[in-house]
Amino acid sequence: MPNKPAVSNFSQNPLETPVQFIKGVGPKLAAVFNSRDIKTLHDLLYFFPRKYEDRSQLSALREVQENTTTSFKLTARLSSFRILRGKFSKLFEVKAQDREGQWITLKWFRVYKGFEKKFEPGTEFIATGALKVFGSGREMVHPEIQFDIEDDVHVGRIVPVYVEIDGIPTKKLRTILHTALEQGKPHLKEDLPQYLLLKHDLPLLPTAIHQAHFPDHNHQPSINRLIYEEFFKFEYQVLAQRMNLQKESGHSLETKALQNSLAKLLPKLPYELTAGQKQALFDMVQDFVSGHPMNRLLQGDVGAGKTAIALLSALAVMDQKSNDGKWYQTAIMAPTEILAEQHYQNTLKVFGPKTPVKLLVGKTTASERKAIQAHLDSGEPCLLIGTHALIEDPVKFTNLGLVIIDEQHRFGVEQRRKLREKSMIQPHTLIMTATPIPRTLALTAYGDLEVSIIRERPPGRTPIKTHLVRSTDNAKMNEFVRKQLNEGRQAYFIFPLVEDSEEEGFTHLTSAISAAETLANEVFTEFKVGILHGKLNGKEKAAIMERFRKNEVQILVSTTVVEVGVDVPNATIMVIEHAERFGLSQLHQLRGRIGRGQHASTCFLKTSRPPHLPTPERLEVMCETEDGFKIAEADLELRGPGEFLGTRQSGSLPFKIANLVRDQEWLNKAREDVIQLMKNDPELQASGNIPFKRYLQNTGRIES
Repeated sequence: MPNKPAVSNFSQNPLETPVQFIKGVGPKLAAVFNSRDIKTLHDLLYFFPRKYEDRSQLSALREVQENTTTSFKLTARLSSFRILRGKFSKLFEVKAQDREGQWITLKWFRVYKGFEKKFEPGTEFIATGALKVFGSGREMVHPEIQFDIEDDVHVGRIVPVYVEIDGIPTKKLRTILHTALEQGKPHLKEDLPQYLLLKHDLPLLPTAIHQAHFPDHNHQPSINRLIYEEFFKFEYQVLAQRMNLQKESGHSLETKALQNSLAKLLPKLPYELTAGQKQALFDMVQDFVSGHPMNRLLQGDVGAGKTAIALLSALAVMDQKSNDGKWYQTAIMAPTEILAEQHYQNTLKVFGPKTPVKLLVGKTTASERKAIQAHLDSGEPCLLIGTHALIEDPVKFTNLGLVIIDEQHRFGVEQRRKLREKSMIQPHTLIMTATPIPRTLALTAYGDLEVSIIRERPPGRTPIKTHLVRSTDNAKMNEFVRKQLNEGRQAYFIFPLVEDSEEEGFTHLTSAISAAETLANEVFTEFKVGILHGKLNGKEKAAIMERFRKNEVQILVSTTVVEVGVDVPNATIMVIEHAERFGLSQLHQLRGRIGRGQHASTCFLKTSRPPHLPTPERLEVMCETEDGFKIAEADLELRGPGEFLGTRQSGSLPFKIANLVRDQEWLNKAREDVIQLMKNDPELQASGNIPFKRYLQNTGRIES
């Protein structure tokens, strides 16, 4: 074994001591901690408990109700192994008495070698666990045992309970954390402005960290302080990014010229813009003429008319020239070929066949790509619509003025950056989402963006009725669908799987392919049934969608490939099979494919759950509201920010103790304080802000 380096190696910053050299850890446990990104003493101090247990009082057995977790001081009387059948071959039992002579049986199905020798008759110990009652007998299964009854780390106080890390018991973690706290607490330095802590009546960092791990009184102020710290530091980073973007030079357009271009484009739309659409367009024009690159998030519910605003802004910018006399070019990146193709066709349909718009997707041939690049090289105006093919070399723009990212949650930050870098000058950027983002997330994950919101639906859109359907209601639902089809309408049937054998363990789920055969040959024999899924190539997908648009196909059986952007106003029925298998935002996106015309629309959420089981909460939410913003808030509460945003986005939310749902009040306080700090002391020169400036320098967030 290599020799441990001298402690002096870490004397410059003892909190950077590798976790291996903390008493009780060593190389083996250090490897386990490192796998959870706990590498230093500092990391360990910020590994907070998941809950607390009040073990401040030792109970008598007769005082405690069943299923209550508590601690008892016991005396061992008898221990033995019992042979069992099945998975566990041995059961270790200890018969013990409390201080009043009441009996209890302690049971373990797995014990380490020598464990049984610790329970010699007469041995006193403390056991903590959930009490079970069987007849007149009491028992605990796998209780936590403490033989040193004078040790107050694990009992006689409110104790922390940690998430077990790869089999390290919470008692072992508690011991390590207690040691780490003794070692690290003297070196914890406050880096938040103390006047802000006083403003909110919050304790200093050493007290907060100590109370978070081993509270000896009301520890909520300490928890609040750590929550505030996480939000404050994150909001400073986010708002600093926004401020830096606002300092950059960007394409500056003329207000009058943009207004003239929009005046020519607006009459071509089939409807008048809603108030929300007009405001979003006004916000963008203000950004275009500011001299700084726009960085705006446009969010609106399904069918709110975001695409119209995107096309208007792209074509209006394209109608301008930069100072060097070059025409601006614009780009729209969509997550699927179906959506990119739809944007392309809609542009030609609404704004005319002479519109200089090009389509670049995976199926675009080499000769077509060459022609597109030649058009871009010519310096002529061009709107290039495509998928991720847009960010692949050798696509080059002559004068990229505006980048639009549709359904932003489908793209990672790196992909968005690559598209923006197609321009020598930072282009204006519009990010769109049909998944409304709760305000708490907009202030964090997207806090560096300005936000425009479209809440209304364009005129002519009809409300959607949503019903939960169990297997007993299937025939009734099919009759309703048949009636709608006979009246000339169309229907989607959505399934989670393409083929029956696609996911091992889910063979009981109906797949799209088998369902399409059943619907065509047994249920709706008088109608044409088509199928759409991700395993079809681009041409096949485009062909079936075109047939569905033309009503040559009345029923489209599909997977979630239709989730984003598909627009067929005549489709008024959506049947989602195995609805409990989809997330709330995904269900809302799918439902948004209907209700896009003047006819009444209906969505059926089919569940295979037996009637005696409760309905999943997200399905109840779907039946109660169409409001995407309410659904987004419910989704955030049900799934948390990581799931809501997707892994590529949630990596930017480094919160260990703060919770975006529970702690919105502290998020708002921290954000307001950061805004005020940046306004009053942007260079952090005031003495009260020096410690925070030093923290930013030490972490590389600002230059030293």
